[in-house]
Amino acid sequence: MRRLAGYYFLMYLAISVYTPYTSLFFSDKGFSNTVVGLILSLWAFVSVVSQPVMGILNDRMSNPRLILLVSAVVAPMTGIGFYFFDGLPAIIMLSLFFAWFQSSMAPLSDSFAVEMGKREGFSFGSIRLWGALSYAIGAFASGFVYEKYGYDSIFFYYLAINLCLTLVIFLLPSTKPAFRKTTILEQVSEVIRNRPFLIFVGISMMTFMSVAINFSFLPIYFKELGFDKSLLGSAFAIAAIIEVPMFWISAKLSRKIGRYRVLSAAAAIYALKYVLLFVFADVYLTLGLQLLDGIAFAFVAGTAVEVVESYSSDRTKATMQTVFAAVTWGLGGIVGNAFGGIVVDHLGPQLLYLILGIFCATASTLYMITSRGSASRMISG
Repeated sequence: MRRLAGYYFLMYLAISVYTPYTSLFFSDKGFSNTVVGLILSLWAFVSVVSQPVMGILNDRMSNPRLILLVSAVVAPMTGIGFYFFDGLPAIIMLSLFFAWFQSSMAPLSDSFAVEMGKREGFSFGSIRLWGALSYAIGAFASGFVYEKYGYDSIFFYYLAINLCLTLVIFLLPSTKPAFRKTTILEQVSEVIRNRPFLIFVGISMMTFMSVAINFSFLPIYFKELGFDKSLLGSAFAIAAIIEVPMFWISAKLSRKIGRYRVLSAAAAIYALKYVLLFVFADVYLTLGLQLLDGIAFAFVAGTAVEVVESYSSDRTKATMQTVFAAVTWGLGGIVGNAFGGIVVDHLGPQLLYLILGIFCATASTLYMITSRGSASRMISG
């Protein structure tokens, strides 16, 4: 548990020093908001392919440490290239390799952590909260550093932390396959035939797509509305620090009221936040609303992983986690980031948040309907 906690702490610390500032990094290179959105959409497109492939590979090899180690080395080494190249063709080429390895780390780690938690008797939330804590620390500190020295070195910080992460990966426990190996076709077929899982993925895409858009374009929201960008790190830190206790609370709520109801509440909280960002343009209110963001994210991230795991068999644990991430974060990011850039350029950032509020309100309703449908089937059964 301590080793996994240390791993999550470093992994999300690495993520915190570049992810919140990626849009500003490319914006400072001279790309328009539309092009920035398209670059981020390319990252998401690559993840749609890479995450299921890496998940299938993980389930067949039963050696997640090796895959995580390769990803932790290749992703930051490729990311350094963004500093040295300014042309769009070079950025696109680097994005293919960077996004392939970087995007797979979180879902593969979650699958590994859930499996270890079931074996050793601890909850996924008790591990994931260490990632929330480190993200809060990293986002808060890096915001002030980048505002003073610029955003062009974000991938150097990412590389430095990942070097430490690779050392921790060697200390992670090993896993042994508890099932017979199957063909790739059998693995894919098992996922496609799982109708409850597919319904869950479809509903979740609306929520996760909105979260991805907000994550990518909150820095642009700050920039377009003339907010002090040195507070951007504080905004992400506020959301992340409240996640720490909320991951623990989400596990308690899931057992008490059910996982789908927790997800419905999370989507409703997101909807409230986005509508308020549409109505009001105040930097301090925006900072305060990040508390809602952190609560909702902890509910979604902690609960969704466990829902996906409940639909998985022993031979598709990593496959389903990566498929879920590929569709919700990946495909949702493709559509969302491209759409978000166009909306911001032509209609402004506030209208974008009204649209996100509608998406999340719809998802909240569908989660609740699904929850009632599941309860009805249990009673009739």
